Amino acid sequence: MCSCHLCLVLFFSLLLHVVSADLPPRVTIPQGSLVGTTLTTRGGREVSAFLGIPYAAPPTGHLRFKSPQPSASWEGERDAAKEGSDCIQQFVLIEKFRDTVVGSEDCLYLNIFTPKVTNNARNLPVMFFIHGGGYGGGSGTKVNYGPDLLLDRDVVLVTINYRLGPLGFLSTGDTVLPGNLGLKDQLAALQWVQHNIEHFGGNKNSVTIFGESAG
Repeated sequence: MCSCHLCLVLFFSLLLHVVSADLPPRVTIPQGSLVGTTLTTRGGREVSAFLGIPYAAPPTGHLRFKSPQPSASWEGERDAAKEGSDCIQQFVLIEKFRDTVVGSEDCLYLNIFTPKVTNNARNLPVMFFIHGGGYGGGSGTKVNYGPDLLLDRDVVLVTINYRLGPLGFLSTGDTVLPGNLGLKDQLAALQWVQHNIEHFGGNKNSVTIFGESAG
């Protein structure tokens, strides 16, 4: 009888482990719950990815040309398995694409890649990446700046979008349009990280900012 009971316990423990392994990563932050996805680094390590997280309200309508405002919370679970839109940009550096405009004004999103999503005493250092592009192009997409190499180490990676071109840097030199909104977006994303990164296993007191070109 004891042997049969032990077999049942082992069976259900194994079943629970298999089912849990197939579930997408989840995390709850003050804004609401997020359901992410699992990615594999070049070194073969599986990491959790939470994509398209709003760190500020969409800068549209009356918020266009305004400093970034806090993002609203949401009900239920938010799909964090796909990235948010790139910020509006024109390919001015590539001649054959100079008439092509891509992206959306609703673009203030960030991505987080982490080996764990539990908050304990062993919080991981955070690497906060700012993309380049001459303040007129680029994005924090995982295609270009994903966790392929960095997450073979015990770090949390954050990549962001910020307003570009005239929507991010146009200025009239006065209080009507003081400019540098793209830089203010970057600051808002850093403040969001301070308030939330511990939920993703990161240490808010160990954040390294890095980037390339304009980043």
